[in-house]
Amino acid sequence: MSEKVYVTREEGEALSFNYDFKQIFHHESSQPKTLPEYVLVKWYIKQPEQTKQLALEVLDFLYKFTFATQSQLERMLRMKGLDPEGFDGILDALLDQRMLNFCYFSKFDQGGAPPEDAFRVHCLDFGAIAILSHFSSSDSITWFTTDVMRSTELVLKYLTTALFYLSLAETRGSALRYFKAAYDVSIGHRDIRFSGSFEIMQGSSPHPFIIESIRAFDLPVGWEDKVEKKVVPFSCQSKNWAKYFASEPVYLFLVEDEKQALEAASIFFRRTGKDNFRLITDGQLKGGLSKAAFYKYVPVEEEDPSNPGTTMVVPNKVGKLRKVRSSLLSGEAEKLEK
Repeated sequence: MSEKVYVTREEGEALSFNYDFKQIFHHESSQPKTLPEYVLVKWYIKQPEQTKQLALEVLDFLYKFTFATQSQLERMLRMKGLDPEGFDGILDALLDQRMLNFCYFSKFDQGGAPPEDAFRVHCLDFGAIAILSHFSSSDSITWFTTDVMRSTELVLKYLTTALFYLSLAETRGSALRYFKAAYDVSIGHRDIRFSGSFEIMQGSSPHPFIIESIRAFDLPVGWEDKVEKKVVPFSCQSKNWAKYFASEPVYLFLVEDEKQALEAASIFFRRTGKDNFRLITDGQLKGGLSKAAFYKYVPVEEEDPSNPGTTMVVPNKVGKLRKVRSSLLSGEAEKLEK
C-alpha cells in the first residue's frame, strides 16, 4: 500500500493528524487578481436572499475564527436557524469570486485540483473584505494574506477553538455574553496570545474564561514554556489579568485525550499553584457541552511533617483528574462524578 501523502476528510474531522503535512491552498491570494470592490458588491446584491444571508454569515464567522471546516460552517448556520440547502454551490461561488479560499494538508504540492476526499479547511480571501465592509456590523474590517498562513499545528488549534465555540453557543445561547477567538493580551512589551476568551452570564453576574487549545505537540516542553513565560506573569504577578477582566478568569484547556489532560493540568498547577481551571477532551467536546464531563485537577496531599495531623499539597507530584459537570458551561448544576 502506498504511503498517504495528504490528510483525508475522515482523518481531518478527528482534529488530530500528522504534523509533517503543510498547507496547500486552492489558489494564491492576490489583490490584483481580485475583482474591484464595486463589482463584488454588485454581484452580492444580485444574489438570492438566502445566498446573501448564508454568504454573509460564513464570511463573518471566518473573519472571527480564521478557519473552519464545512461541517462547522453548516453547524453554525443551523444554530442560527438557517437552512444550509445548496451550501456546496454557495461555497463554490464564494471561491470563484475570491471571497473564500481553502487549504488542504499534504506532504508536497502536486499542483492541480486537490483530491476529492482531501480534508478542506476554509478561510477568507481578499474579496470578502468588500462584502464585510459594506454589509457586516463592523466598520473596521482588516485582513492580510498572512492571517491564514499557519502551521498545521496552529490550524488545528483554531479549528478546536471554533468547535468549542459552536458547542458552547448551542448550549448556553443568550447566556454567552461574548466570545473572542485568538485573544491577545500584553504585559509591557510581552505579547500573549490565548486560543480565546469568553464570558458567561449567571443572572447579572459575569464569569470570564480564558481557553487554550493544547495539542500533543505542545507537551511537555511547549506548554511548560508558555505557562512559565506567559501565563504566570499574566495570572500570578501583580494581577495583570485585572487590566482585561473585572474578576479573575477561569482557565479552560481543550486537550486531545485524558492522558494529555493530566499532563497539561499537572504542569499548570505545578507552575502556578492555581486550581481555578478545568479541562475537556476532544471526545467530550464533540458530544456537546450539555452532556460533557469536564476534568478538575486534584493535587497530591501528604501529611505535613511540621504540623502532625494536617495535610499539605505536594505540587511536584502528579495528582489525578476528577470528572465534574459545569453549571456555567452546560447549564446544569456542578457535581463530581465518582
